[in-house]
Amino acid sequence: MTTWVEVVDTAVKIGFGGIITLTGTFIISKMNHKHEFDKDKSRRYYDSLESVSTQIEDMTHISLRYWALIIEWVRNKEQKGLDLTRERQEELNKTKLDLFDNFKSLTVAESKLLLLGLTDTSVALRDYGDYLKAMRRNYYDGKPDIKESDLENVRVTLLYKRKVLFDFLSRDYKKGI
Repeated sequence: MTTWVEVVDTAVKIGFGGIITLTGTFIISKMNHKHEFDKDKSRRYYDSLESVSTQIEDMTHISLRYWALIIEWVRNKEQKGLDLTRERQEELNKTKLDLFDNFKSLTVAESKLLLLGLTDTSVALRDYGDYLKAMRRNYYDGKPDIKESDLENVRVTLLYKRKVLFDFLSRDYKKGI
């Protein structure tokens, strides 16, 4: 026969077991939630940096295409006294529009960097964008005093500024959140 003491003892043990289980489940759930939140935050950080690098590379591609067409225009003028062919002039005109339109991507990229608190990287991006803007303003078809050597310096500087920018991005990527 079971006494009331045994019944109370069993009830207390079951109650404490339930409390321990409930507390453990709560703690583990909270830890898992924090871990998932941190993982998601880290993923968004890296996705943002990868997106910024893609936007920069798109802009670099268009800028180098612009540079190549302008240097072709300069070479034609220096060597043959000719303009670009109609097709190449159309390509240059399209590239000018692409270059103009793609500056928005650099602004978006800069805002992402600022949102992430990567101020020095955003400054390097701003410097890169300012250089591309100056390139477009100072080197264009129809400008009579452009030399091929000037354009080679432009290309070297453009690629250097891109490298500096990617050094910052790489550091930020490795550092993580």
